[in-house]
Amino acid sequence: MSEPFTPLDFFRMFLGEGDLGSALFLIEIILRTMVMYAYTIVLTRLVGQGSVGQIGPFEFVLVIAVGSAAGDPMFYPNVPLLHGLLVISVVIVLHRATQWILARHACAEAYLEGTPLLVVSGGRVVEEALGSGSLTRRELTSMLRTKGVRNIGAVECAYFEPSGKLSVFLYSEGAGYEGEYIVPIPKQA
Repeated sequence: MSEPFTPLDFFRMFLGEGDLGSALFLIEIILRTMVMYAYTIVLTRLVGQGSVGQIGPFEFVLVIAVGSAAGDPMFYPNVPLLHGLLVISVVIVLHRATQWILARHACAEAYLEGTPLLVVSGGRVVEEALGSGSLTRRELTSMLRTKGVRNIGAVECAYFEPSGKLSVFLYSEGAGYEGEYIVPIPKQA
């Protein structure tokens, strides 16, 4: 059972209680943070350059796990730095092992990372694909507009990628397909 405390005690809120509020412990927090930060930077270099610009489910888990493992030893005096360093190391090794498996086994990659979902075919929205829960019609039309599409009829096919991006292939110029106009009409004042 925890000891009673005084609510809205600003000294306790900002500096902590007992030895935890001492200047030496504040210096220790700075040193712990520097160690965890430097170690995390060094190990995440092992993850590779490609992961920075594209965050998939594995990278998302990596960010959460590393952030949690790095954060606790920074300011909890009862969590040794070695424990945090070990957790980060294991997470990075597991991530690299998973990437190795995915690079060598296409079926594992398709199962774990997913496959592109056909959402527009022949200038028409594939409604069944939208029913999967991955993408709504509103999100699809928004993503098409960001690609410069004004009319869905101009789209030969579009795929919703496992990364969350949309790949769009337009009909050649002058194909003349009719379709749904998706540019919002501005409201009149």
